[in-house]
Amino acid sequence: MNLNKIKQNVLRVIKPTKKEREFLDSFIKELLSMAKLKCEKYRADAIIVGSTGKQTWLRGDYDIDMFLMFPYSLSREALEEKGMKLAKLIAKRFTNEIKISYAEHPYVQAYINRNGYKFKVDIVPCYMIRKGQKIKSAVDRSPLHLSYILQNMNPTLRDEARLLKQFCKGIGVYGSDTKNCGVSGYVLEILTMFYGRFEDTLQNISKWSYGTRIDLEGKSKKRFKDPLIVIDPTDKNRNAAAALSAENFMKLIKKSKDFLSNPSEKFFFPTKNKLTKYQLQLLKKRGTKFLAIIFDKPKVVDDIVYPQLRKTRKRIKKLLEQQEFRVIRDTVWCSESKCLIVIELEVWSLPKIKKIIGPEVWYKKRSEEFLSKYKNYASFVENNRWVAEKEREFLTASKFLGYIIKSEKIENLGFGSYVAQKLKKGKIVEHEDFWTFVEHNKMFSNFLREKYFES
Repeated sequence: MNLNKIKQNVLRVIKPTKKEREFLDSFIKELLSMAKLKCEKYRADAIIVGSTGKQTWLRGDYDIDMFLMFPYSLSREALEEKGMKLAKLIAKRFTNEIKISYAEHPYVQAYINRNGYKFKVDIVPCYMIRKGQKIKSAVDRSPLHLSYILQNMNPTLRDEARLLKQFCKGIGVYGSDTKNCGVSGYVLEILTMFYGRFEDTLQNISKWSYGTRIDLEGKSKKRFKDPLIVIDPTDKNRNAAAALSAENFMKLIKKSKDFLSNPSEKFFFPTKNKLTKYQLQLLKKRGTKFLAIIFDKPKVVDDIVYPQLRKTRKRIKKLLEQQEFRVIRDTVWCSESKCLIVIELEVWSLPKIKKIIGPEVWYKKRSEEFLSKYKNYASFVENNRWVAEKEREFLTASKFLGYIIKSEKIENLGFGSYVAQKLKKGKIVEHEDFWTFVEHNKMFSNFLREKYFES
């Protein structure tokens, strides 16, 4: 299909309608008007940031980020106290459906229904800073990002940015949060400003190599070691693309090449398919062992859950390999309520006896220490060295993992604290139980299909 035709078709789906834009603009004016009235008492100001503020939002995305900017001189404790009090006051003028969430500091999420639209409004306290001024909290840059995009992005490029966002959503690399480890909307807006049209941006992405550097202002001299370096125009010492993982960096390059060689709307709107019966059989025929630890998802934000999950997975892999169970692949996956640590093993079953190689026989002191340590086991000399045959405590990986997750000392094993608490009540699924879980869980099945069968 013609590239321009594809772009037109995709924009018909993702670009907000005139009615949608008008209603959102009207609601934001009402929201800001009320917020600014409340802000006067606190010497603060309210602003809408994010993609709605930058006019690059996608149809159906009714998440609104409202920041309450407080004087720079305010203490951190006072920011949180006054910020939350003000955020609740504003939210309660519109809805009783309010939730307190936590990132670097607490903020309010308000769910507001208006004429069939359901808005999620994040009301976030921050400091009012100028360009070049040191931030005092991680969110302080957002108003600067808004100003930069509004002042410097040609309005004709907004639809090109929308296309790039939807493309990255479709291929699974959108979002700089710890769950996705991808690219933020801000980074994609910068790329659009740097390269221009959607197709020109993909042409350039397809030629990227590790360490590609983009600096709109050309003022940064700081070195970074990330896969992609996109200098934040509002802070020359910050890489705005630091969250992008090496895996997703390579995926973005590969999918850009694939699209350019065979343009299709499926890149923007992929079908989430389960593993086919043939693919399922291919996984079973690998001759490896798949197992998973399934446990309840900790009730904390994803930005805490996913780093802890990855830390725990990494530690579990190390513990398995210390016991000589060899891991081929390991990953993590979550639904709304459950978490899985998934392990594919090359070696998952071991004999009862373990051979331990000791010192050469002519080293008297070392030999005595070795023989004393293994005095309850058979020992002999082989190739001038002492050898002992020790009985293993755990003969299968699943038995060892079962012991680990039920251990009273699980908090001391180097796992994430919230994850460790839930692991205690987790269960291990293996053999046919694992494959039954795969067949009955479409999203997890799709996850495995993408991991093992997408190039």
